[in-house]
Amino acid sequence: MTAPLAYLVTPLAGADALDDAFAHALREAVSAAPFAVVRLTLPAADERTLVKRLKAFCPIVQEAGGAAILDVAGPPAELAALDLAATVMRGGADGVHVRDIAQARSLLERLRGERAVGLGNPRSRHDCMEAGEAGLDYLSFGEPRLDGSLPTREATLERAQWWAEIFETPCSVYVPTIDDVAEAVATRAEFIAAGEAVFGSPEGPARGAKALSEALSEAIAQAAAAPVPGAQAGGGST
Repeated sequence: MTAPLAYLVTPLAGADALDDAFAHALREAVSAAPFAVVRLTLPAADERTLVKRLKAFCPIVQEAGGAAILDVAGPPAELAALDLAATVMRGGADGVHVRDIAQARSLLERLRGERAVGLGNPRSRHDCMEAGEAGLDYLSFGEPRLDGSLPTREATLERAQWWAEIFETPCSVYVPTIDDVAEAVATRAEFIAAGEAVFGSPEGPARGAKALSEALSEAIAQAAAAPVPGAQAGGGST
């Protein structure tokens, strides 16, 4: 089993006056534990504002060894008016995360492999396969919807396990709490994503990040030690 990597999803950044607080929380989290990917959740704004924010936040992630992925939160019509490909390139981000397969395809054509493109919460197995055939860099299962609600854990785990067993395109599984890490690891997804479990920790983002890292290491060790399904115990005679 290939050990999954940690994927951090930030809370929505606030107004410009709160950017310092956002940067501080982000720096605390990525300094406390390793994250292969950090998704920067920014409110919809004009492209100049988004580029400015990316230039402020991406180095925090990248200097800690992670890939910075842009995720713009807002109504679909508002997002459609943005040139996300240009924003990512100008802002220095390593990729972009969207929730619409058509938008993902367009970004793939524009970015031509120079930046990663991820798709969140594909609605059906058909959409998943379309995304894989299109060449997306990863799929994300179980992440919060735009209204803050979550897909059911059963559906998330089933979809992730199905995808990880059959397809080569990496996927991530979002865990609402630290207690959900072991089940997510058991799907054999390449990434375990967390947001509120880290940033919502009563002891702060650093402690939340450490708790996630510890739970991930423990779950990986347990999965590696588990017997292979169908394997027979003992050595029989030939």
